[in-house]
Amino acid sequence: MHLKSLISTTLLLIISLSTAWGAIPLGYYSNMEGKTTADLKTAAFQDIKTHTSLSYANMWTYFPQTDYLPSAPTEIWDMYSNNIVFFSDHSSIDKEHCVPNSWWGGPTVDNEYAYGDLMNLYPANNSINRSKGNNPLSEVGTTTAAGNNGVSKSGTSITLGYTGNGFEPADEYKGDFARTYFYMATCYQNYTTWLSDNTGQYEIIGGVYPSFQPWAIPLLMKWSRMDPVSEKEIERNETVYKLQNNRNPFIDYPQLAEYIWGNMKDSAWSFAKQISTAVPNTQKPKLSITPNPAKDIIHFCSGKTAGNFRYIIYSMTGSVVLSGETENSSIRVSDLKSGIYNCVVEADSEKLVGKVFIGD
Repeated sequence: MHLKSLISTTLLLIISLSTAWGAIPLGYYSNMEGKTTADLKTAAFQDIKTHTSLSYANMWTYFPQTDYLPSAPTEIWDMYSNNIVFFSDHSSIDKEHCVPNSWWGGPTVDNEYAYGDLMNLYPANNSINRSKGNNPLSEVGTTTAAGNNGVSKSGTSITLGYTGNGFEPADEYKGDFARTYFYMATCYQNYTTWLSDNTGQYEIIGGVYPSFQPWAIPLLMKWSRMDPVSEKEIERNETVYKLQNNRNPFIDYPQLAEYIWGNMKDSAWSFAKQISTAVPNTQKPKLSITPNPAKDIIHFCSGKTAGNFRYIIYSMTGSVVLSGETENSSIRVSDLKSGIYNCVVEADSEKLVGKVFIGD
């Protein structure tokens, strides 16, 4: 069973490559200092709105970098089901907009940034995804015929204030979904195409503040508190930042949601009082790979006096391209094509799962 609560515990034992992590760029959130509620949200919008436009069609190029299981890099980390699916055969997996794209107008020229925004796109089991449809997040009572796979549920909402059909993720992913919704309501608050009707189905209604249906805010805040930011979210946030050049501030600063919609609405934001989840660049792993990026040879380095290094290197489609053991801590990679590879290295009791960048 691939549940975040179990894998996050495993992640604490795995030391990632230093290139997979990074500090928040100096001044990145400079607009937020001293702001409150609506002004704070708009300041965050100004900080994250400008980013690279990614193609929705290319998501299967990106997912192997953002949504792989750390313990099994060839497998897809699907928050919608527990099915074991490999990147090499992902026909049962959809490229899912967590916040339904129909809510803001779909794939139009004006909305291309939102449509291909990797912060809002996840691999999702296509059966439960079809059951989810464009229903909002909510707590679910009676489920539809195909709406309960033991992880996610679709069916009749029991959330106070909304009586339509809803979608409820597993407890260990509720915070992930809430923080994605916070991000989308902030990053695209300037879109004028957000839908709204008297049923309350469209959970995000756009605009500067509060941007959500009234019933949605208590629910999302509840989920954000019950499921804190995980290692999965932190590493994914860093990887997406490398790909599209913006960040999810609600992952970097989990307290931010409280200052905008929650218990700290009357307090001005101060970075001096906050703790960031981003891992400083100065943090050095005990087990590492150098150089990275590499061209001809990579070296395995350990904080201990290690014996043999055991390694497996995977392509981004999940194929094993190199594997074996080395006594001299070095292997030749000059035969590999330029690109990004997943690498698993073990030495004594240390284990590293991360990415290797091969250049010309």
